[in-house]
Amino acid sequence: MDYSKFLSAEARAMKPNAIRALASLITRPGLTSFAGGVPSPETFPNDELADIAFRLIKDNGTVSLQYQPTRGNRNLIQFLVEYLRDKGMSDIAADQILLTGGAQQGLDLAARVLLNPGDVALAVIPSYIGGLAALNNAQARLVGVPEASDGLDLAALEATCQRLQAEGTPAKLLYTIPNFQNPSGVTLADAKRDKLVELAHQYDFLILEDDPYGELSFDEAAPAPASLRSRDRHGRVIYLGSFSKILSPGLRVGWMVAPAELAAQFERCLETAALCPSVLDQAIVAEACHSGLVLNRLPELRKFYGARCAAMLEALDKFATPDMTWTKPTGGLFIWLEAAPHVDAESLLPHMVEKGVAFVPGRPFCLDGSGKHTLRLAFSKETPAAITAGMETLLKGISALTSLAAQL
Repeated sequence: MDYSKFLSAEARAMKPNAIRALASLITRPGLTSFAGGVPSPETFPNDELADIAFRLIKDNGTVSLQYQPTRGNRNLIQFLVEYLRDKGMSDIAADQILLTGGAQQGLDLAARVLLNPGDVALAVIPSYIGGLAALNNAQARLVGVPEASDGLDLAALEATCQRLQAEGTPAKLLYTIPNFQNPSGVTLADAKRDKLVELAHQYDFLILEDDPYGELSFDEAAPAPASLRSRDRHGRVIYLGSFSKILSPGLRVGWMVAPAELAAQFERCLETAALCPSVLDQAIVAEACHSGLVLNRLPELRKFYGARCAAMLEALDKFATPDMTWTKPTGGLFIWLEAAPHVDAESLLPHMVEKGVAFVPGRPFCLDGSGKHTLRLAFSKETPAAITAGMETLLKGISALTSLAAQL
C-alpha cells in the first residue's frame, strides 16, 4: 500500500539526518572513524553510575521507577539553578528550567512551539544537522548567515535582518552554537556576544543557544566565554544544555532555560510528546551531580579531548597540502577541513572507507548547498595514535585526488 497520502504536511517535509545515515561507520570493526561526534566510551564512569543506579532502584525504586512531573526531577533542577548561577545566569529560577530527553529534544520543542510554517529561522553556515532538521521539520524558512573565524558574522547577520524586514518577512529565531561549534569547532568571540544579544532585541528575534560542548575547553585557564543567556537582559535567549558529552549520552538528559512563560509552554508540548522523559535517567544524573561526579571529572575530560585534538592538528600540519585549510578549536570535539574546491567529499567518502577511514562530508551542514569540498572531522572517539595514522591515510587520499585532477 502507498501510505504517502496519509502523511501530514510536517511528515512530508522531514528529511533524513545525514549523520545518522552514517551511524554504521562509527562502530564498524577495523575502521578509524572521524565520523561520529560521540564521546569516547573510555570517559564513561561505568562503575560509579552502576553503583548509583543500583542504589536508586534498590532503596528508592518507588520513586525512581515511577512517573514524575513533566518538568523533571526537582533535585536535578535545583542543582542546575546553582550551577547556572555560577555560570553567570544570576537571575535564573527553577520555573525557567525544563528537563528534556537530551538537548535534541529541546531543539524539537523550541521549533514546534515557536515556529509556524514559513516563519524565518536563521542559522549559521555551517550548522549542526540535528538543529537544522528540527527547524526544517517545523517547516520554517531557513536563512543562512556565514561564520567568520571568530564566529557568526554579525555584519552579515544585521544585513540579513534588514533585508528580511524590508521584504516583510522578519526573522523570528536564530539558532546558534557559540562554543566549539558543531561542525566547525569555532567559538564565538567574547567581543561579539553582547552585540549579538542586542541585535536580537533590535530586530525582534529570539536566540536558540545550543551549548552541549561549553564545558569542554582544553585550557583550564581559558574557559569558553560567558553564555549569551548570561548577557541577556531582554528575555531573548533560550538556552539548551546536555549531560551527553560530560557524563554519558546513553543517559538521555538535557535541559532548557527559558523565560517562565515560554518554559511553561515547552512543558505543555513535552506532555504530549513524552509525558515525562526517563525518570530513572534523571535520578541517576541528579545523584551524579550532587555527589560531585560530574563536575569533578571535567578537568580529566578536558585533558582527554585536548590530547586528541592536538594529535589531529599535528597530523594536519604534517600531512596536509598547501591548498587545505582547517579550524583550530580550543575545545569541543570537531575540526572543519576545507580541501581544494574541486574535491567532492561525498564522492571521496566511500573510497576512504575502503582504505579504513571515515568522516562526514560537510555539505549537509550548509543550508545554502555550499560545502561540497569540506569535511567534518571528529577527534573524540579514536586514540591519538589511531588519529595520526588515520589522518595520514585520509590526507594522502585527498592529495592523490588533487594530483589526479591536476593531470586531467
